[in-house]
Amino acid sequence: MLSRFFLLALTIFSISLFAQKETSVFDIPVFVYHRFGDNRYPSTDIPVETFEKQLKFLSENHYHVIPFGNAVEKWMNGVPIPDSTVILTIDDGYLSFYENALPLLKKYGFTATVFVQTETVGGNDFMNWDQLNRIRQAGIEIGNHSAEHFHFVDAGPEMVRHVFAEDLQKAVLAFKAHLGISPVIYAYPYGEWTPAMAEVLRQNGIVAAAAQNSGVFCESSNAYAVPRFPMGGRFATMEGFKEKIRMKALRVVESSPASPVVENNPPSLVLKINSAGINPHQFQFFVNGIKSENFTVTTGEGLIGLNMQVAGALTSRRTLYTVTVPSTDGKQWYWYSHLWIVRKLDEE
Repeated sequence: MLSRFFLLALTIFSISLFAQKETSVFDIPVFVYHRFGDNRYPSTDIPVETFEKQLKFLSENHYHVIPFGNAVEKWMNGVPIPDSTVILTIDDGYLSFYENALPLLKKYGFTATVFVQTETVGGNDFMNWDQLNRIRQAGIEIGNHSAEHFHFVDAGPEMVRHVFAEDLQKAVLAFKAHLGISPVIYAYPYGEWTPAMAEVLRQNGIVAAAAQNSGVFCESSNAYAVPRFPMGGRFATMEGFKEKIRMKALRVVESSPASPVVENNPPSLVLKINSAGINPHQFQFFVNGIKSENFTVTTGEGLIGLNMQVAGALTSRRTLYTVTVPSTDGKQWYWYSHLWIVRKLDEE
């Protein structure tokens, strides 16, 4: 069973938040969806017609669609992952997945991973436990998405570990009681996390967690902050889907600071990047999608240093720093993003 494999893997894997095991090189675009055909909430919705076009594209171009947990298992076990592999994830467990997305996944023979917040199961607009059992029987993977879906980082550095651990255990008990499983994969509510939260997951048998900073999952990714491209609202287009599916991961060797929570505002981000195959003279830096020139590049033996800092303080709760760069031959683009979180600010 997958869960038994993961428990074994935990005993042989480094406790580092970055996987250290020798493994094959891979680039997997991971997409995150929420609602399907529910235009009451346009910022997190994808039209059913667009979703079907995406699945048809995957089918016609012979992509391998695998669950998040299966990809992590292969990665941790050093099993080669096929080229043209894609992961489809869905957060929250809305009823529109059951009614509108599941029939299309069945039609095209694809699977997906649904991250469920347990306290809303059976509530208005959410799948109930019977429906979650049915989607499992249909081959859909279930992951943990918390019990209460809190802004956990607002608890502060002294309390976040305790608050997060309590919520995690509450969710685990619900999964065991209603589904007879304890998921070993997790998705952070709102994509917000800290290293302390990641350590709580590791200590409780969770082997990988999905964040919401955009990017491509690769062999050098942080196992507890796997990037995902959003597919809702203005991002839910065929053009955007095709663009993201062609992206490669920028191999970041080191990122400083390690935590996404802002301590000094404006924050600076320093990256050390493997220089193989990329053009160091054509880096692009974006702040919430807006291009910025506030960065410096240094080159060294096999590594590139990138230092980014905007002029003014961040005023949004979540701000995304994104770096893209072309390959040396200009035929490929590489992507990396870092999510900043300013505690206590309200959602926009």
